[in-house]
Amino acid sequence: MIGKPVLSIGEFGFEPQWIETLPRETMTKVSKESNDRIRDERDRLRAIFENLMDGVFITDRDFRVEFMNQDLRYQFGDGLGRKCHEFFGLSPTNCLQCHEGMSAFGPPHRLEWTSLLTRCTYDMLVSPLSNPDGTTSRLHILRDVTEQKKLESQLLIYSQNLETKVAKQADRLRRQERLALLGEIASGLAHEIRTPLGALLTGIKLLEKSDQQESDKEMVLSLLKKETLRLKHILSEFLAYARPGKPNMISGVLSNVLKETVAQLQQDSELSGDVQITYESASDETTCDFDRAKMKEVFLNLAVNGLQALDGEGTLRLISFQSQGQQWVQIIDNGPGIDAEDLEQIFKPFFTRKQEGTGLGLAIAQGIVEDHGGRIRVNSSPGRETTFTVSWPITARSEESA
Repeated sequence: MIGKPVLSIGEFGFEPQWIETLPRETMTKVSKESNDRIRDERDRLRAIFENLMDGVFITDRDFRVEFMNQDLRYQFGDGLGRKCHEFFGLSPTNCLQCHEGMSAFGPPHRLEWTSLLTRCTYDMLVSPLSNPDGTTSRLHILRDVTEQKKLESQLLIYSQNLETKVAKQADRLRRQERLALLGEIASGLAHEIRTPLGALLTGIKLLEKSDQQESDKEMVLSLLKKETLRLKHILSEFLAYARPGKPNMISGVLSNVLKETVAQLQQDSELSGDVQITYESASDETTCDFDRAKMKEVFLNLAVNGLQALDGEGTLRLISFQSQGQQWVQIIDNGPGIDAEDLEQIFKPFFTRKQEGTGLGLAIAQGIVEDHGGRIRVNSSPGRETTFTVSWPITARSEESA
């Protein structure tokens, strides 16, 4: 019967009969051992709290301080018996916030406050602490985070300064890149203009001679006209690259534009030669948003490049389909391909391997596709084929949502 649990001796106004059968010396020994264990456990916990580097105090249900450890007494003095908010110089609402909604099982609260006495900032963890009599006290653990807050503030200032420096550096690099690109464009434009201008000057000098035959004059005039048109074309392409207009996005069927492109290419027998030009579209394609004129310019530019590479023989395929919310168009030729070292440069303005041409066509095409929110990519296997892939969202995004 010794092992039977006892809730409280005399709790119901009488002592259980079996206790009367125990020798009084045994009862005294059990009680003493139990009290010793409780005292030892209490002393051990007190020693742990006393030697913590953080401040520890306990308040009862009336907000009065029941216990303070050594670290807290060193910082604030002895506050035993005083109400928490009065001792720490806080408003009574602070105590209510600590205790509000906290039962004997939690949850713990975490607060941060700055003491007017020590001028330090503390991170305070408040947890429920159940008592043997059924009441609930509050265990408070304070950690001084003043230096941490100073470091965080300094880190924030440093981060903001660093962001400012990075932004200035990025802006400086962008300006340098724009100037470098402007210099490259100016150099390319000057090179392209120099040839037709030289031809114009030569033609004018020939016409100034009085002994020119009529047939020679006609030949010179024809040359002047050709070079003038060439100069006009160069300037038009340059303006299209330098001042691109926003696309006029209209919903439509892309296959109509691609069929027109194929028909236009087939009519130019001098360019197409014996090349077989075909167009393939998926049967389930729906309408998409695009600028009809600008996208047709892109397709013509890519297809003309393919025909020029084929030099009158081979196949040129135009393929369109829709997938993953994107409109896709591929232009494939089985020509000689593009060298690997040129693939990374073909979209740069004025880069070309042709004897004639400004090298602006692909740069303009890339700009148009990007204005549609899309991408243009190229894959090439030298000696086998080259594929240009154009893609953009089927539904154009509005400026507000972009």
